[in-house]
Amino acid sequence: MSSNGTAREERSPHDETPGSKRRRIAFSCLACRRRKLKCDRSYPSCSRCQKGGRPENCTYDTEAVDTLNQSSGERNRGARDFSVSGGLPRAIPRLPSVARSFAGDDGDEIIPRRQPDGATARLSAQEERIRQLENRIIGLERITNGSGRSHWPRSTRSPELNGTELNPPLDQREAAEKESMIFRGKGFKTQFYGASYHMSYLSHLPELRVFMKNMIVHHPSLAHVQMELNGAKIKGAGQDDTIPPNDQTLATLLPSRKVADQLVEIYINNFETTYRILHLPTFWAEYSDFWNAHREARPAFVALLLLILATGNCIGKKGPTMFRGDSSVDRETAIMWIRNCDAWLRSQSQKHTTLIIFQLSCLSYIAKQLNSVKRKRTWTSAGTLARLAMSAGLHRDAHIVNLRHGTPSFKRVSVFDQEMRRRIWTTVAELELQAAIDRGMPAMTRDLVEDCGAPNNIDDEDMDPSSEQLPSPSPLSQFTRSSYQHLSRSSWALRLEVVSLVNGPKSHMPYEDVLLYDKKIMQCLDDIPHWHDLESQVARILLQLQLQQLLVFLHAPYARDEPWGSRYDYSAIVHLRSAMTIIDLHDQLLSNRNSFLCLFRNDALNAALSICYNVSMSGVKPGRGLPSRSSIVQLSGDPIQYLEKALAMLEEKIMRLGVGLQEYYCVSAIIGLIKRPPSPEQSRNEQMRSADRVTAMIQRVLAAQDNYSAAATLASLPNMPVPAPNGIPNGNGVLQPLPPSQPASQSISNSQQPMAMDGPGLLDEFNQNLEGLDLTNIAGWDLEAFWNF
Repeated sequence: MSSNGTAREERSPHDETPGSKRRRIAFSCLACRRRKLKCDRSYPSCSRCQKGGRPENCTYDTEAVDTLNQSSGERNRGARDFSVSGGLPRAIPRLPSVARSFAGDDGDEIIPRRQPDGATARLSAQEERIRQLENRIIGLERITNGSGRSHWPRSTRSPELNGTELNPPLDQREAAEKESMIFRGKGFKTQFYGASYHMSYLSHLPELRVFMKNMIVHHPSLAHVQMELNGAKIKGAGQDDTIPPNDQTLATLLPSRKVADQLVEIYINNFETTYRILHLPTFWAEYSDFWNAHREARPAFVALLLLILATGNCIGKKGPTMFRGDSSVDRETAIMWIRNCDAWLRSQSQKHTTLIIFQLSCLSYIAKQLNSVKRKRTWTSAGTLARLAMSAGLHRDAHIVNLRHGTPSFKRVSVFDQEMRRRIWTTVAELELQAAIDRGMPAMTRDLVEDCGAPNNIDDEDMDPSSEQLPSPSPLSQFTRSSYQHLSRSSWALRLEVVSLVNGPKSHMPYEDVLLYDKKIMQCLDDIPHWHDLESQVARILLQLQLQQLLVFLHAPYARDEPWGSRYDYSAIVHLRSAMTIIDLHDQLLSNRNSFLCLFRNDALNAALSICYNVSMSGVKPGRGLPSRSSIVQLSGDPIQYLEKALAMLEEKIMRLGVGLQEYYCVSAIIGLIKRPPSPEQSRNEQMRSADRVTAMIQRVLAAQDNYSAAATLASLPNMPVPAPNGIPNGNGVLQPLPPSQPASQSISNSQQPMAMDGPGLLDEFNQNLEGLDLTNIAGWDLEAFWNF
């Protein structure tokens, strides 16, 4: 800072000239002086530091302590003795200004003791200098890599902000940090969600919560259609869609080759340009052999093929979608394939793992994520997958293994396997990082030592299992199926660090650090090549999405800090435009009839809440040097246009999976809230329009109900034996009758129920975390069942 008080504070008494006036001793603590507040000088900490919840940071100038020592007759006692005995306040040394600029606030207290003159005094000065240099080194390390930081170094902040802008009252800052996470339940029956979890926005949008409540209270037709949808769900016990996990019966689940060819092509065009798992020439050769001779195929390959079909079953849907309750029939079929493949995989020995075991594990996770299966378990499942890869050492450089345990004529890990290990590990790490973001958690690979390197930018045709040397990588301007993974690893360390900081206990980082990370992310966005290949579209958009979402999370805390200064308007601009960019990127794919990323990621609701977040902060702010928040919204584009696109994304998801009605409800409420005029009557009209929109969506699902059962689906597959009515397969592949007390139309197990209901309920979150809302029983609506994520 450039204020006079700060200038006086940084002057050393040794710098005084004979004609200068002696600096007045400051008896107030350093925290109060920095914030320019009155200090009561009480011990062990002043009242302001105690109220702010940081009494350990209440420190005093050494000269002030020395003066107090002299006045109290305790001149022979060191300053540290006062802090121990309880006599006087704790003291910290007055470092030179350069050393203070790098020393962290959380370092050990350094208390100088009185020493005699002569050699002892020189030794004391040298020790003091060493301590100062140590603090400077610690501060430099923290600024460089951000590790081990419990208090951000305040002296590195920009001098153009005053103390109020940089240091809002501690109680308000701590309250904001608490509101950035969700902690539900009591005892050990609790759930935790961090700052990047989309529900964290709702605690800052009280007007949206009230609007959503009024939609239900004043429009009972919405509750009525929801009761109909709940009644359409088919509940029943049993595992009628699961066959015995043996090698002979797994192939009976496959559809016809024509259907399989279409779904495999969809998978390869989307996943094998982003999350690499297969070596395509090897896969296509075995795929062709499989259809020529079913009985000779490896059971593991059959399971691999089923999981590939499960990932594309809802993406490649053409024609009208049929539903069973609030889950589409295509999704139910995919879940049936996933469950049977998981059962087969669990029955296999884990002693001798091969490449296909890791491929099956990755494909199972991806298929569940795309079909919204067990969404509450996504983060823990991703951690299990990452630990499986780590236990095999996929994160380490396999070349080291060859150097230590191999010979020139024999390599434990071939060149081909080394490249496939890099691809599998990159896929696993990316999936785990995205799961951590969706849950609001730091990534588990944050402090992991990994040296396997990025996958090479080469095509699959340039290598095979017999290769002794990999070809030279293609330039980044040339797109290959591995280009996404190669480029994604270049921003890997940055993304890990930002996610860990956003979801860490000190999520409200100094603004200088926010701007520094913002600059690095923008540079990564600029480094993405402009490929013109049609097959590169998904990879290019995904590279942008994973960086744009970081900008949203990074600037979110300061986008709402309107009272703390006009400098934060930059955060509002980036926060709003990044959310709009995310919606535009998804719209590019949907315009080409590609719904892969729309189904695989949860960006629509997050972006819509971010837009609502900014619009709610907009208002006329006269006398400001930068544009007001209302001007920012106007210059960025019509928010309703982007919200309508987000609603179209959710409609696509509902019509393909049946999942997403709760998000659709929330975005509809956001549109009505933003459109809402000041008149109470017109406001009720907007509530009615939003409620009618959700009602119409539910009615579309109800109008497409299908009498679906797992047994009927199994019987309709071309490779299944002709069953008796209402039958299920036994261990020999022959269908046996269902129990007479359980109709075939109700033969789906509880675990086969629509997975859209897995997770914390949207309105249930309001009841448990936000005061003043009691929505558990409105118009007879079972909200807990409907909004249970």
